[in-house]
Amino acid sequence: MRMSQLLIQTLRQTPTEATLPGHQFLLRGGFIRTLAPGSYSFLPLGAQVRHKIATAVRRALRAIGGQEVALPQIQPADLWVAPESRGEVAGDGFPFRREAIHFRDRSQRPLLLGTGHEEAVLTLARSVIQSYRQLPVLLFQIWSQFRDQAQAGGGLFGARETLVVDGYSLHTDETDLSTFAPRVRQALMDVCQQCGVTPLQAIAEVDSSGAATAHKLVWPFAMGEERIVRCHTCGYTADQAVARVGKVPPPPEEMRPMEEVETPNCNTIADLARFLNIPESRTAKALFLVAHIEGEGDRFIFAVVRGDTDLNEAKLKRVLKAETLGPATEAEIRNIGAEPGYGSPVGLEGVTVVVDDLIPQSPNLVAGANRSGYHTLNVNYGRDYQASLVADITLARDGDPCPECGEPLRLEKGVEIAATANLGHGYSRALEVTCLDRNGQAQPLAMGRYRLYADRLLAAVAETHHDEHGFLWPPPIAPCAVYLMTLGKRSQPTTETADGLYAELSQAGIDVLYDDRDERAGVKFNDADLLGCPLRVVVGERGLERGTVELKRRQEKEVETVPIEALTARVQEILAKSL
Repeated sequence: MRMSQLLIQTLRQTPTEATLPGHQFLLRGGFIRTLAPGSYSFLPLGAQVRHKIATAVRRALRAIGGQEVALPQIQPADLWVAPESRGEVAGDGFPFRREAIHFRDRSQRPLLLGTGHEEAVLTLARSVIQSYRQLPVLLFQIWSQFRDQAQAGGGLFGARETLVVDGYSLHTDETDLSTFAPRVRQALMDVCQQCGVTPLQAIAEVDSSGAATAHKLVWPFAMGEERIVRCHTCGYTADQAVARVGKVPPPPEEMRPMEEVETPNCNTIADLARFLNIPESRTAKALFLVAHIEGEGDRFIFAVVRGDTDLNEAKLKRVLKAETLGPATEAEIRNIGAEPGYGSPVGLEGVTVVVDDLIPQSPNLVAGANRSGYHTLNVNYGRDYQASLVADITLARDGDPCPECGEPLRLEKGVEIAATANLGHGYSRALEVTCLDRNGQAQPLAMGRYRLYADRLLAAVAETHHDEHGFLWPPPIAPCAVYLMTLGKRSQPTTETADGLYAELSQAGIDVLYDDRDERAGVKFNDADLLGCPLRVVVGERGLERGTVELKRRQEKEVETVPIEALTARVQEILAKSL
């Protein structure tokens, strides 16, 4: 590419809209431009980096048997509705589907802008796959996904329209799926590392037995929105929403009689512990919520955790199999016979009580007395009240014991770069997609889902591979391998030599960005550093007198003098070692 013909404009000043250093360089280097908040146009150099990331993913997935497909993003709305739900429509007349943009075509058929292709893949499989002999199969596509997010910030990390790579694997059973999924996850991890980013593999979902059924590849980043807990001793890493902690029960002791005491102005656990001069671990924390459960409607939930822990609403929602979960109003709390700030499960009826699994192991706790200004000492689970459910419903926090080795967990922030999930048979059963097993019986397909956010990966590379002058692109995804420039006035010898080197390097299969502009040397050197190609080649009059050019690696200060006729071989040698 010749700079004189390239659609590019580098900026000397940092755009006020950008706060992240890498994002600032993407804008200053002419890789992207902002169209609207959360919406970005990719200029040729940015598109080139994007293309190379996509090519790396394509190569990695093909290496494990992946086959590339292209599926429609505009999909029939009823395709996204399970067979038993078809006919049920939302108020606007569209079949219900969260996070989807609905509209109608000229024939008034309901359509939507898909955010995924699970249903489309299974519909395709229904028409093509008949036997177990055709499985397993991994299908993937590279496409531009739009999500109508409430907020769009953080540069490309928060882009509303973003390039993603989606993969779907189909299997005869979940056993085959469970052995195949780690191969895909490792392939995505390898791509990230090739691009110079090493994410953490965090557990993102677990089944009823506690086994991981989904993972996220999270790049540690202080300004990221993902929250994970991590043990730096044994390596346990999980999304905070599902993370376990090592719960240490107190020493056993005899149950003492309940005793009601006056506790004025003790509306919080901290106030109560100070007033009674006890540790917060000797208290029970009551939380009142309302859960909406499919087929049952709204249900009042009384959740109890120990006072030195916090409720994890995501875990509670999961154990209840609730669609939504929100706080109860004071009127709703009093309606069941409890008191806001002084609630207790003792004596309540007709309420779903869910207690954390540490509560039954913690005797003689202080709980509310269900009347304002009073608490009850020595409340014991089993003797004084029972629960509808006993489960792990506490939130992992910084410093909590690791569930594997007991060492302190660390709460960290990051950005989700990729994700993998075991979807099991749910989708295929809902859509009635089966294949014949070895015994000739029709069985629903097991399905795995995989996603890599290519633009987030690009942004992560931008944030980690730069100095104060500009980018330090890893060679596999650099927009061009070589930045070729002339130095001094545009004389015929320098121009002819540079033109010849440009042609020679290009014919050797090397991507070259040829700065053939009639600009000052300082401008060219600044742009070379800003754009961050791994190698810079300078053709100058003094060098030509000796038959040499200058070769410099972007991340190094030393300049190497290379004979003109040996340049292509030297560039190939350097690039071969760095790829």
